[in-house]
Amino acid sequence: MGKFTTLLLILILLGALYVYHTNPHIIDDLTRGPDNFGNSGNNYGNTHSSSPGPGTGGGGTSTSGGFKGSGWVSNGSSGSPEVYIGEGFAVVPTNLSYILLKDRNKDGKIDAIYLDTTGDGNYDTAYLDEDYNGKTDTWRTTFNGVKSYAWDITGDGIPDVYDSNGDGRIDAWDLNSDGVIDERDVDYDGTPDLHDYDFDGVFDEFEGNVTSHQQGNGSETSGTFTCPSSADEAYRLYMNAYDNLVQLINANASQEELDEAYDEYYSARECYESFSTNTTTATSSGGFGEIKTVTLDTEGAMAIKFSTGELKGSDQTLTWEDVDIMAEPWCVDYPALLGHWIDLGEGSLDELDPSEIPTSGYPTNEVSGEIKAGYVYVNRNSDGSLTAFELVSHEKTGDCSHQITIRYANLGGG
Repeated sequence: MGKFTTLLLILILLGALYVYHTNPHIIDDLTRGPDNFGNSGNNYGNTHSSSPGPGTGGGGTSTSGGFKGSGWVSNGSSGSPEVYIGEGFAVVPTNLSYILLKDRNKDGKIDAIYLDTTGDGNYDTAYLDEDYNGKTDTWRTTFNGVKSYAWDITGDGIPDVYDSNGDGRIDAWDLNSDGVIDERDVDYDGTPDLHDYDFDGVFDEFEGNVTSHQQGNGSETSGTFTCPSSADEAYRLYMNAYDNLVQLINANASQEELDEAYDEYYSARECYESFSTNTTTATSSGGFGEIKTVTLDTEGAMAIKFSTGELKGSDQTLTWEDVDIMAEPWCVDYPALLGHWIDLGEGSLDELDPSEIPTSGYPTNEVSGEIKAGYVYVNRNSDGSLTAFELVSHEKTGDCSHQITIRYANLGGG
């Protein structure tokens, strides 16, 4: 019911088709680990050292992508490699690039899938299981330079709300979680403009003789709604209002009951979304603390908590309560970091004015991407503080291994 929905479905099909159809054993392969596989019997990749790039994937029949060692395995009868198994990750070659699957919390289950849909060497699409319950609950992609997001808030693995233009505001809703958008904000002002009240797959504004349920029709009840102070309680009220609305619609309730239910739903949704926008505000006070230098190694101490300087290793369970940023074990030539950071553009940490650091606009969901020398970045830490950092050096130590040295300074000291 929109270009963004069509794009999302295409991306889901891309990932699902290649991972579950072409390599139906991939989930078992990753959770079993490389030690439980027999080598394919061929010395794949020993004469190549380049990393995956545009057009380097051989569909599982060659190793021009540059992976070395016994990580390549195959369950097929042909003996050709189908998947590369590493520590906490697996890579599936495609005609254009690679599909990267990761076990970020090291519980033996895939919780992140990264796709390069254009073959330019950048992972532009991600499917993330943020609560590690076995279902994707966050989707993000970049199309023609525009970032888009989707979130599952009902826990069924289907996107419920979307931010299709990356402005930090939700602009599409799937009310009954059937995979079809039911409300759409076409002018991006925060209010739905198109509605599918009867869930028939067509916006009611495009049909004749329909009854519109505009917010405010049942003002007698909506005025009694009080937004709670916690996100958990706001979410509970939102789900209750949603369930009540769907039940009334399915029961062919009266117009008055529907108006009241819609008002309650709109109020609860607005309340919940006030807690769950795509960006957040961080605390900021004073100048910078001491500028420090640290090296993150994807094969060793790959993550850091900026406030204490404590490092965490790749063999430890990593959560955002314990670390603020970590090195990505991507099979690319450039360094990439995972965290909640923004790019301030070209500059130097030595010349950065603390007053120029924004206190809002930081992503609430983790972001991952390339960092470049000569640029300054700011991360919103788990405690709400801010840390500015810059790239000092980068060394690719393996097919998907990196050592990334950064300089950083905590805003407000420390």
